[in-house]
Amino acid sequence: MNVSLDAIHRRISVRTYDSAPLEPAAAAALRASFLEAVPGPFGGRPRFLLLERGEDGAEGRRLGTYGQIRDAPAFIVGAVERGPRAMEDYGYALEGIVLKATELGLGSCWLGGLFDRTFISHALAADDAEVIPACCPVGTPASRIGVQDRIIRLGAGSRRRKDPAELFFEHGADGSWQALRAEGKLAELLEAVRIGPSASNKQPWRLLFDRSADRLCLFLREDRLYNAALGEIKLQNLDMGIAMRHIESAATALGLRGSWSLAGDAPRSPDERLRYIAAWQFA
Repeated sequence: MNVSLDAIHRRISVRTYDSAPLEPAAAAALRASFLEAVPGPFGGRPRFLLLERGEDGAEGRRLGTYGQIRDAPAFIVGAVERGPRAMEDYGYALEGIVLKATELGLGSCWLGGLFDRTFISHALAADDAEVIPACCPVGTPASRIGVQDRIIRLGAGSRRRKDPAELFFEHGADGSWQALRAEGKLAELLEAVRIGPSASNKQPWRLLFDRSADRLCLFLREDRLYNAALGEIKLQNLDMGIAMRHIESAATALGLRGSWSLAGDAPRSPDERLRYIAAWQFA
């Protein structure tokens, strides 16, 4: 699935929409992206459904969005089979769809907490082996940003992002971690990760450039209480999948060929709060 760097930079969270239905061509392109977005890097194959207004009661109030979303003409909903890396695969796949929606000129917004999973489970005819991690409204953004949008963005710190020195590191010859001063295409790739969406804008991803092995090692800096709040739905593991999609899409767009390596030989972190996820191995 090819996604442009422009889409990564243009994507923002949209909560208020023009209520006009999706154009048929846009809806068809979104549905096509559901297949293009899988499999995930760990082999999972989440499945998705586009619920347009009027289909199965696909409205914000029926989905239990509690007024967070206004006038969305459609919702992208999905399910994934339970498994050790299901959240990462789901986050990776749905973010690919979100970026495709951005390329189509549509707005979107990740919803991981407040929505009716039972309603969506029925719409998807999900079975007991599947879980509903997140959903996403989609449509043309309203011409004016409402007061509620401004309040939510301010509270979530949506316009604030951590300094690169807090997120990106280089592995020293002595085993130490030091701030990575990236340049050129690598700096562009890392910026594509830094500006990505994350639950409550916590940006839990950390990347270590292992120069000797020519790879980027992805770690999760987990807020354990926060990540356990929804039980088996691990929002910060979804964030890892989002980061993986941004790394892969940006690398492809920049001509930095590579692939995900799941080998467990990443350099050890000096911070016990960091958990290794995977590595992008440059070709």
